[in-house]
Amino acid sequence: SLICLVALVLKTTNAAFVSHHRVGRSGVKGVVSTRSGTARFAAAKGATKKKKTSKAAKSKAAKKDAPETFKKAEFIKSIQEKTGMNKVDSEGALQAVLETITEQVVEGKRISLLGFGTFQLTERAARKGRNPKTGEDIQIKASKTPSFKASKVFKEQCNPDR
Repeated sequence: SLICLVALVLKTTNAAFVSHHRVGRSGVKGVVSTRSGTARFAAAKGATKKKKTSKAAKSKAAKKDAPETFKKAEFIKSIQEKTGMNKVDSEGALQAVLETITEQVVEGKRISLLGFGTFQLTERAARKGRNPKTGEDIQIKASKTPSFKASKVFKEQCNPDR
C-alpha cells in the first residue's frame, strides 16, 4: 500500500519525520515515525476511531433503500415520447392536468379516473397529541388533506404475481 511505500522511503533516508497520512476512499490512516530509522504505524486501517452516525447519514442510508424517483423532467420527456408533442406542449399538458386536479380537489370535488384511481379531499378530525420534546398534551386542529386511492386495475398492475 501507499503507507508501506512511504514508510520504506523514510526508513531508507533515516529522516527524523512524523507524518499523518490518509489514503484513498477506504480511509486508511497511518502515522509514520522514523526517528530511530524504523517505521511504525500508530493507527492502521482497523484501528481507526469510529465516528458517531448522524441523523443525516442515517437518512441517506434509508434513502438508498427507497425506490428511484421519477422526476418531473423525466415525466415530461415520457409524455413527449408517447404523444409526439414537443417538450413545451408536453409540459403545458402536464401542468394543465395537475392544476385541474388540484383546483377540483380543493373545491371538494372527487375526481375519478377509470383504470387509474380517485383523488378526493378527506377530513381529519381534531385530536389530542403529545409534544415529543416536552411531553405536554396538545390539541391538534381538524384539517383537510388530499388523498388518492388506486383503482383495482392499477393495483393489479403493481402486483402481477398475485
